[in-house]
Amino acid sequence: MILCHVAFAASSAFEKEPLCIFAELEYTLQMYEWSDLRIFLAVAREGSTLAASRLLNMNQTTVSRRIEALEHALGLALFTRTTRGFALTPQGQALLQKGKAVEVAATDVEVEATRLTRDLSGSIRVTAPEAMMTHLLGPIMLTYRTIHPEVRFENLSAEHRISLEKGEADIAFRATNGELGSDTLISVRLPNITWGVYCSEAYAQCNGIPRSMIEMKDHAIVAYSGLVATLHFSRAFMSFVNDAQVATTSNSTLNMAGTVRAGLGVGLLPLMIGLATPGLVLCFPPPLETDSQWWLVASPEAYQQPRVRSFMAFAAERIRQDKSGGLRN
Repeated sequence: MILCHVAFAASSAFEKEPLCIFAELEYTLQMYEWSDLRIFLAVAREGSTLAASRLLNMNQTTVSRRIEALEHALGLALFTRTTRGFALTPQGQALLQKGKAVEVAATDVEVEATRLTRDLSGSIRVTAPEAMMTHLLGPIMLTYRTIHPEVRFENLSAEHRISLEKGEADIAFRATNGELGSDTLISVRLPNITWGVYCSEAYAQCNGIPRSMIEMKDHAIVAYSGLVATLHFSRAFMSFVNDAQVATTSNSTLNMAGTVRAGLGVGLLPLMIGLATPGLVLCFPPPLETDSQWWLVASPEAYQQPRVRSFMAFAAERIRQDKSGGLRN
């Protein structure tokens, strides 16, 4: 049976007597569907199956057949057929008002469901590396909140991967040339993150700068350590140097920026950080070898939330339009 008296009992349309209406209908309406009742109401209002079919955008024969099926299911004659059309019988008249009440309840449910799908209020938990959050995502969130102030962001900056599958965050911005995670995750491909080889102005004055990845063999190197050292861009960078060149290591991109700026050597940075850090020199155009694929990812459960879908679409579009030079389309 399509109708559910438990769900409809919460409808504002039945605040005074919701359960009694459905209690009376519960037994007699076991064998029909809401669509049959909708057709019954249309014929009662219009006075003919032809007029009702036009109102419902249905075939007249279908309307007539459904009325007959409804009468058979209820064991009642709802209409008297005349040359002038369809007139309600006393039994049909008795059910009319209760049928209208069910119609109001169904409409109320549809309206509330539509409102819920458009309601963006609430929080979105976003995880991304700290540098990405600071230099790119923060301004996007600010712009989004000027349009939707009812949305609140919970930013979870982390170099390690926070689990979307376990519900630790709603959305993740992931730079990876490998696996994104579970096959069930909803993912959107973003422009690649470009990485450049940087040194400080002071280092350049004293030691010159490499003009290619090959020329890095003659320079002191600031290498990544920990988890970051295992990622694609770091491995590609280190394939052009040897361990004897490493002057120091850094375990994050922000730490790398500070270390390179201090003049300890040549290091690899996302252009979004290098461009925003005073005193750094980009040694040569960003190599393709170190590009990182960038993805916007959500769990299926989080993606069901209207605010998550809305922000993901907004952020992806803003990122694709970014002209800062830190991304490669």
